[in-house]
Amino acid sequence: MYSISELVNKSLVNKQYERPSEYRFVWSWLSPLLLIPKEYRRYIKILDVGGAESRLAKTLAELGFDVTVIDIKEGDFGKARFIKANVLEYEFPEESFDVILAISTVEHVGLPCYDQDIIDYRGDIVTMKKIYRWLKKGGIAIITLPFGKPHHPPWFERVYNIDTLKTRILVEPWEILDNHVVCEIYRWNDCAIHIALLSDSAMFLVLRRV
Repeated sequence: MYSISELVNKSLVNKQYERPSEYRFVWSWLSPLLLIPKEYRRYIKILDVGGAESRLAKTLAELGFDVTVIDIKEGDFGKARFIKANVLEYEFPEESFDVILAISTVEHVGLPCYDQDIIDYRGDIVTMKKIYRWLKKGGIAIITLPFGKPHHPPWFERVYNIDTLKTRILVEPWEILDNHVVCEIYRWNDCAIHIALLSDSAMFLVLRRV
């Protein structure tokens, strides 16, 4: 069985900034799935929203899970199923997936970046509602977002705080299983919320559909 460090290295393309911490968090939640015998992993359905800039979906598919990627950009997804589409205009049937991943994605949806042709100020809200709807009851979503002090222009990404997390991300009756903050001033390690709000930070969330 792979260690979490090995899984992180297999999944990362960009190893700068918060990415290693982000993927360590992701794999700390996904690695228990590897206890499932490989012949049964194909019954675990995973969706990666905006996964073109990582090898996460490819790695999960290589490990035997049923993985789908939706992105406006193509990439090397290996055995994963790829749908080239904008999440704002695509629909999966309700309760299609056991796990949904949106790693540094939701904050960009609907903004004039990454060659998106659908501009929608509510793109993050719409995406989070879809993620909730597409999850099976009891399924989990792993979401990572910029938090605290903006360091990019607003047309490129949204940066969240406590209030906007509630009004734009936690818009459905999610059960919060984990919320984790890392700060650039601590070299992308754990920090307190009050420090994160004043610095370049990231919020990692694990949410369960009730």
